[in-house]
Amino acid sequence: MKQMLNSYADAAHTLSADSAQLAVRCREVSMSFKKKNVLHGVSFEIKRGSIVGLLGPNGAGKSTLMRILTGLMEPSAGSVEVLGSKPSVDTLRDLSFLPDRGQLPNWLTAEQWLGYASGIYPDWDRSLENQWVRKLEVDVSLRIATLSRGQEARLQLLTCLSRRAPLVILDEPFTGVDLLSRENISSAIADEAAAGDRTFLIATHDIREMESLFDRILLIGDGTIKGVYDTEALRAQGQSVESCYREVFA
Repeated sequence: MKQMLNSYADAAHTLSADSAQLAVRCREVSMSFKKKNVLHGVSFEIKRGSIVGLLGPNGAGKSTLMRILTGLMEPSAGSVEVLGSKPSVDTLRDLSFLPDRGQLPNWLTAEQWLGYASGIYPDWDRSLENQWVRKLEVDVSLRIATLSRGQEARLQLLTCLSRRAPLVILDEPFTGVDLLSRENISSAIADEAAAGDRTFLIATHDIREMESLFDRILLIGDGTIKGVYDTEALRAQGQSVESCYREVFA
C-alpha cells in the first residue's frame, strides 16, 4: 500500500504545468522562527480552477504556509508565485483569505460589516453577497458579538465568497462549527467551485466532510510535503482521501 501511494506522490511531484495554468507554485520554501524550522523544502503546484486540500496533523505548518501564500509572511528561503506574481500587498486583491481563528469587529452588525467589506474590496459583488446570505442562512441584523461560533464562521465564509477573487484560501473553515453549519459551508464551497473559474486551497481536519470536493490533496507533516495525490487516481484504486491520510501519517 505504501509503495502504491508513493508512486502517486512521485507522479504528482513530477507533473509540471505552464505558469499561466497555475494558481500557486512553491519551490523549496522554508520558514524558521527563532531557529525552529516550521517549513522545510516545501515544493508543489496548484492548477487554476482546482480544489486542493491541505491536510496534516496539528503543528504541521499549514497555517504558516497559507500566510506565506497570502504575502502576510516572507519565507526564510525558496520562492513562491501566486497567480504568476510574488505574494505581496498587490496580490491580496486577487485572493480571498479566511484565516484560522479570524475575528470580525464584534461591535458591528453583520449587515454593517458587509457594507464595510464591500467598500474595502474592489471585486465585491453584491449579487454574490445576497446569494450567500441566503445559502449560508446568515441573519445580517444580528450584532457580531452575539453570533455563535458557527454563525460567525458562516459570516466569515460569506465575506470570502462575496468577492470575485480568482484564488480562495480557507484555513480550517469548520473550526468550532456544528454539523449543520459544516454541511452548509461544504455545500456553499461545492456550488461556488462548480463553475471552475476559481481556485480553492482548503486546510481542514474534517476530511470526511470535504474529501468528495478535492481534486488533489497535499499532505504536510513536520513542515515538509509528505505526498501530493490526485483524488481520482486514489478512488480508481479503491482508496479514499481518509485512508490515504491514515497510511501516510500512521
